[in-house]
Amino acid sequence: MSTLNRRFSHRRKVDLQVGTGSGGGDFVCVAKDVSPTGIRLRRAQGQPPSPPISNLEIHLVPNAITTVITGRCVWRSDDDEAFEFVSPSFAQQMILERLSGNL
Repeated sequence: MSTLNRRFSHRRKVDLQVGTGSGGGDFVCVAKDVSPTGIRLRRAQGQPPSPPISNLEIHLVPNAITTVITGRCVWRSDDDEAFEFVSPSFAQQMILERLSGNL
């Protein structure tokens, strides 16, 4: 996986809990930045890498509002991972635009 900056849109620093699977359970990642096209995560120390294709449970409001977006891992280093979003819905695209400060 390349370390090349693949995102073509504005990134915004965030601090959101993200699970790398679906169906609840413990959150193993924290989002460090997000753009309309992808997200960079930091895994909890000692957690195994996420699968190459993962359902990312992004907790927009803890214990209240969550969206699940499929992501493809495009970069990994130590406990950091970057995912490119795969076919987000229109509503998810609007959420991502708002999160990244583009709206």
